[in-house]
Amino acid sequence: GLWTAMYGAGECYAYAATKDPAARQRAKDAFEALRYLSLAPRGGSHPAPKGFIARTIVPIDEPDPNQRPSYTLKGQEQTRQRGDSLWRIYEPRWPTSADGKYYWKSDTSSDELDGHYFFYALYYDLVADTEEERELVREIVRDNANHLVENNFQMLDHAGVTRWAVFNPELFNQDVLWAAGRGLNSLSILSYLATATHITGDPKYLEAARELRDVHGYHQ
Repeated sequence: GLWTAMYGAGECYAYAATKDPAARQRAKDAFEALRYLSLAPRGGSHPAPKGFIARTIVPIDEPDPNQRPSYTLKGQEQTRQRGDSLWRIYEPRWPTSADGKYYWKSDTSSDELDGHYFFYALYYDLVADTEEERELVREIVRDNANHLVENNFQMLDHAGVTRWAVFNPELFNQDVLWAAGRGLNSLSILSYLATATHITGDPKYLEAARELRDVHGYHQ
């Protein structure tokens, strides 16, 4: 998702600068690919809560990624023992989509969301030129922003709270294990909420950002 978003962002800028219809089409293709990452986790073998965005997808006719050594329970335990005490151990890491066409990767991280929100703002402002297109962007951003706000600023997949898509004020301000990531993730969640406010027009996201900033010190 992250690298598709970066590619798509470049095409948004290209279209804004040149009005080349080929650049617009490439941006639209990137949008549809990223949009599917919001759709794939709905339903299927292990559905995630509404608003969750998958990391990536693999066609179902490819070898099952759950069988890769690092994604078995043993491999996950080894990852935890190598130094990440917060590493999650669960199965499956790659559930199947409702349409049965793909495995989708769970445990999405904050940097993935950084890419999505960066791209969606550009696509909404520079490329989406019909109300139908803009509403598709609003739907994705609204669902994910609601997901974050309603889950205490954390993203949850089918197995629970993700390892890295965490923006929880209690953890950031009280848990020493989050001291190093606190600053960057604070800026990330504030940027998501600002983007959601811009795209949806809903003031509740601005109010949530103000609470994080003024009550929990996310601007410091």
